[in-house]
Amino acid sequence: MANPTPAIPVSPSPPWVGYRSGVAARLAGIPVETLRVWERRYGVVGPPTSERGHRLYSADDVSRLAVIRQLVDLGTPIGSVARLSLAELRDMLETGRVAARSSGARPGGAGRAVRVAVVGTALAAHVARDAAFIDGLEMVASATTPANGLAAFDGVAADVVAMEMPTLQADTLEQVDELVARVGARYAVVAYRFAAQAVVNALRDAGHLVVRAPLDAHQLARLCRDDAMAAQPDGVVPVVADESPAARRFDDQALAAISRSLTTLYCECPRHVVELLASLGSFEQYSADCASRSPEDARLHRYLQRVAATTRALFEDALVRVAQAEGVRLPDAASPPDA
Repeated sequence: MANPTPAIPVSPSPPWVGYRSGVAARLAGIPVETLRVWERRYGVVGPPTSERGHRLYSADDVSRLAVIRQLVDLGTPIGSVARLSLAELRDMLETGRVAARSSGARPGGAGRAVRVAVVGTALAAHVARDAAFIDGLEMVASATTPANGLAAFDGVAADVVAMEMPTLQADTLEQVDELVARVGARYAVVAYRFAAQAVVNALRDAGHLVVRAPLDAHQLARLCRDDAMAAQPDGVVPVVADESPAARRFDDQALAAISRSLTTLYCECPRHVVELLASLGSFEQYSADCASRSPEDARLHRYLQRVAATTRALFEDALVRVAQAEGVRLPDAASPPDA
């Protein structure tokens, strides 16, 4: 009897490895909370679940999320792209980039890209790799250390200095200020791992943004874009309300008296309106009194004061309506505007 032909061993396929939600969100450049909302509300991805109940996202899922994030950054409503294929999303993104380049715009509407001078080997590598895929960010120079930056940035013009450092020392503020002055930047974004709180506070008091490391290109772009006040070309904060908003109609003493007068037969809303008014009035006064460390800081606090005043005035009208519904007489309360 012939010996049977031995079976040829077949190598098992390597197990599929997926990314947990935190890793997937970080790779896509979005907060994990955003990922959860997008998935629950819009069904942008549908990853399988592990035996332990963890969602596992594939590389395609991460790519899909990253492209959708970029489309949203360009102003595309999430609901209009949530169910498109990855190929369709990429085509739409390329079309949007071409249109943005043609108009000279970038996400956030601030015109040209933010020019960044980068300090730190890892951060420079991230920005060099990803900046081409991020609208509104351009690395104009890089250096490994602050000391090297003084030479590397000579003759360089930048809007922001971005630094990633393992520790912050007592002389860090001086180094940062020198680099910012060297390139004519507005401020620095400083990422660190370990530092004394006094050093962190000193950097922030000087007008720099200080965050915990690691920092990647997507986070850097968001920080630059979200710093809308510094990004204004003429340094003017957008006006939200009239430069001279109406004075408070109800001071703290009046609000306390009104709160005692209001009933809660149906809900707590009347009392909540009074509490909100008291908080808004306090914040409005705080913003008006807050010490300003720089012209930009002063403009920011004037802006915050106007926002608080505008919101406060709306809630004063709401309080008048609530009082009318409750049959409560208010001191010096004008009639509310028509609904």
